[in-house]
Amino acid sequence: MKVALIVLWTLAAGVGLFLMVRARIIRATETLTREAAREATGTPPAGEPPPDRPGAA
Repeated sequence: MKVALIVLWTLAAGVGLFLMVRARIIRATETLTREAAREATGTPPAGEPPPDRPGAA
């Protein structure tokens, strides 16, 4: 019984880590795609707020 609990907790921790890393990869990929689109067109994609002005507080 004790071994089964250890295995289940280990699997749960592995799934949790997998989901966290997957979310970071997805977020980084979306950011890279957005930056590539901005550089290719010179304008921000639709639905994205304009960048802050330098020196604006």
